[in-house]
Parts: sequence; C-alpha cells; structure tokens
Amino acid sequence: MKPHPATGRLFFPLVALVVIVADQLSKAMALAAWSDTVGPQARFGPFCALLVRNTGVAFGLGHSRPALIVVITLAGAVATLGAAGAGLRVRGRGAALGLGLIAGGAMGNGADRMIRAPGPLRGAVIDWITLDARGPVFNLADVALITGTLLTAALLLRRTSRERAVALPGGGVGPDPIVSLRPCAPRPDPRPDPSPAPSLGPSPAPAPPPSAAPPRAPSPSPGPARSAQPPSPAPGSPARRGTPRSP
Repeated sequence: MKPHPATGRLFFPLVALVVIVADQLSKAMALAAWSDTVGPQARFGPFCALLVRNTGVAFGLGHSRPALIVVITLAGAVATLGAAGAGLRVRGRGAALGLGLIAGGAMGNGADRMIRAPGPLRGAVIDWITLDARGPVFNLADVALITGTLLTAALLLRRTSRERAVALPGGGVGPDPIVSLRPCAPRPDPRPDPSPAPSLGPSPAPAPPPSAAPPRAPSPSPGPARSAQPPSPAPGSPARRGTPRSP
C-alpha cells in the first residue's frame, strides 16, 4: 500500500489510544482482583499474574531514590512528546504503528507516575504480569514499549539497506555492468591549435635547420701556382692593337 500523508494523523493516535486504554483497564482489573492477596494469583499459559507496585524504574531499580524517579519521569514525558510529533508526520502504517506503541506505552506508565501514591511524578507503576513466577514483572505498557521499539528499529534498518542498494552501481535492480579492462587508444585533442598572433614588423628569416652543415670552401687543385699578371709580349712581336707606339 502506498504511503499517504494522513496515515500518521489517523493511525498513530488510534494505536496510542488503544494501548493506553488497554493498559489502564488491565491495571484496574488487577488491583480489583488481587490487591489483598500475596504471591501469584492466576496463570495464563506460560504467564502468571503477580501484582506488584513498582516505585522504581524497570526491574525495580531506583525505588529508594525519589529524585531519580522524578528526573526519569520528566525525561519520559519529553521522549513521549518527541515520539508523538514524529508519529503524526509519518506516512507509512508500519512507522505509525511502531511510534504509536511507544507513545501509548510511555503514556500508560506515565499516568501511573502522575496519579498514584506516593505522589505526583513519584507514583508507583502497577505491574502484574510475570513469566512462570520468575524474572521481572511487567504490564501491557511495557510490552507495547518493547514491541514498538523493535518494530521501529527494524523499519529503520530496512530503509537503510534500501538506500544503500539504490546507491550501488545498477541501482540494485540487476547485475552490475561489465567493465572492460583493455587499454583505450588516446583520443585526439578536440581543441584547435591556437593561431599565432599577427606580426606588425618584417618577419625574421627562418633559421637554418640544426642538422644542416655550413658550406665548405673549395679546396685548391694541386699544381704550380700561376701568376695573376698577363704574360709579357715576346721581343719583335707587334704590339697589341690600341697601344701607342713610341716615336
């Protein structure tokens, strides 16, 4: 069934009211039937009826410390208000049931602290149920408190496990996708290379490559050295044209 916003406002107070009425009615019946008797009075399967006025906390602790009882009673009242505020806002029936049991049990025992002797905030809680006349004695409010606490804890653990399953790869719906372990080829950089900025002056001459060797000078050919002056004319040969003769 899908959650509804009105579930907490309707289901939570109904559960809490049923717990309070059942607890107080059973305590009144136990006081009317066994207030003047001592020891176990009746048997209900594995359970026995044993009327006890508990002026302390759970398991009879703190019965000689009234100040501690007052502090515990006030702390229980604050916790009950917190459970009531959370129960009115829940949308699921399971959460409303758990918080309603907690709030109803706390208010059932709190009513004994307020209205019974020896006084307000220090009243004795009526316990009348035990397991085969051994062990602790409790009442219906204690049963509602323990049941509601266990149910609420189970719902919180279930919600936490669901959130973890959703956070895992695949959302917890099926097997995880297969991951390839082969190396991937590098992808080219999609970004274009930045173009050089335009130059306002003359472009410099390209530098020669570092591997080019400088030009070598021609080596002189072997042989006798020749004079750079023109050869003198032979005696008796006519002079060259254009050369004036001496008179």
